[in-house]
Amino acid sequence: MTTTKHTAHWTLQALAQAGVRTIVFSPGSRNAPLVIAAEALGSFTLEVLGDERSAGFNALGRSLVTGAPVAVCCTSGSALANYYPAVLEAYYAHVPLIVITADRPQERINKGEGQTCVQRDFYEPHVAASVHIEEDASATEVVSQLDFALRAQHVEMRPIHINLAFDEPLYTQELEPEPVKLVFSEDVMEFHGIPNNQPIPSFSEYRSVAVIAGQLLPQESAQLRALLDEGVAWTLFADPMSGVLDHPQAVPMEALLDLEPDAVLSVGGQWINKKPKQHLRALGIKKHVHIDIFQCWDVLDAEVLHLRMAPNALAVYKSAPEFIRIPSVEPVSKSLPWSDAAAFQSVVSKLNTTDVLHLGNSSIVRYFNYFPKAVQLYGNRGVAGIDGSLSTAVGAALADPDRKHFLIIGDQSFLYDHNGLYGQKIPQNLVVCVLNNGVGGIFDWLPGTASTGPTAQRVFSNTQNVNLEGIASAFGVDYEAVSSVAALVAALDKAVGAKIIDSKTEQHANLAALAALR
Repeated sequence: MTTTKHTAHWTLQALAQAGVRTIVFSPGSRNAPLVIAAEALGSFTLEVLGDERSAGFNALGRSLVTGAPVAVCCTSGSALANYYPAVLEAYYAHVPLIVITADRPQERINKGEGQTCVQRDFYEPHVAASVHIEEDASATEVVSQLDFALRAQHVEMRPIHINLAFDEPLYTQELEPEPVKLVFSEDVMEFHGIPNNQPIPSFSEYRSVAVIAGQLLPQESAQLRALLDEGVAWTLFADPMSGVLDHPQAVPMEALLDLEPDAVLSVGGQWINKKPKQHLRALGIKKHVHIDIFQCWDVLDAEVLHLRMAPNALAVYKSAPEFIRIPSVEPVSKSLPWSDAAAFQSVVSKLNTTDVLHLGNSSIVRYFNYFPKAVQLYGNRGVAGIDGSLSTAVGAALADPDRKHFLIIGDQSFLYDHNGLYGQKIPQNLVVCVLNNGVGGIFDWLPGTASTGPTAQRVFSNTQNVNLEGIASAFGVDYEAVSSVAALVAALDKAVGAKIIDSKTEQHANLAALAALR
């Protein structure tokens, strides 16, 4: 037996044929036909997370580590608005998230019905495709709509939105309808629909070319690392989230501030530090070529040429004499007094190359600049918000149970997203290390905030004194507070199952350690 809403059954049947294996549901009434259909089909792992914002990032984390499309499904009204942060992140990070939202029929919109808003095209322009399916749509119409959306996702590797309207009753069931067939395969378009015969531009007319790596997924980092291991005649200026900053041929991107290249060759996603961007823009760079399968920004205002290729395309420039070469930078090895930096250093030093490291945003991700290591590295740097770091790590750890996952996160980010633990499953392979300095520490990194008045500084700092042990207890997660490197190392050594390690630090010590690092 399945739902009497055939469009719900056909939609999920087609998504299963397209490779979707997991759906993260948030309970609701309007999406009941989709829940019933999913159970009847038996093709999916069904997960439940009551907070839609957390559910969106949970699904995103699952998709990140598996590389497969993962769906989230919610009821109507404000529910779908809570998915938007994850949709934004998936759009800019190129994650194949599938958002399924239940809706009321068109004739009931804006007529005083509860849990109702205008849902059509809700996520535009931040999705590869947005389709709306009315309850009386035929199987042919449903397949046509989904075929369009999934092809768009395949080309762009970005989220898609499927909005389905259902009238009451919502819970009635009947025998399954005739099955639909979605003719869709991974080889439907060569190389994601992108020609692979693009000419490789030369830089021979330039005297000084900088090679820059932005954010990369672990599989992309591995490609670039393999090239560097072969030996190249140039230095890679690397973002912390490139995953290769520990390599002897790489230096922090900030080293560009002492140089004046007249051309740039870049790979990967966004750069964390804005100073190199501003410096290069001010130089009036003459040529910028960017290598990435999906994304490209004219970050330097230099009329960028986009080569839709994987990072290993850099191999053609392996011996380019015009590419900049500078001495490598020795990693920070000195002992630091107890601080956020010392805690971060201690956690990273304990990781194996097979471990997975998730980094929260703001000051956390920037610490990796000082303590890089070859690990499987993830962070929500698409739009760089703090709103889903915990949920993303939880979803990733659940989808990847055979590896140990670590999340280093600030107290503000943890508190903002602690509902990531509000689920029926908590991963037993995840250790959450909270750097708890009680304030929004990133604002002390930024120039200018110290000159503001006391009211403004109170807003920036957002001082908190929340009992994190109480949160851990509420969700049934092991908790330990530490206030020294030795205690932190001991806590990591004995961590079994899901655990929150609360590293309590003082901001004055954090700023002193940061000054020493810089």
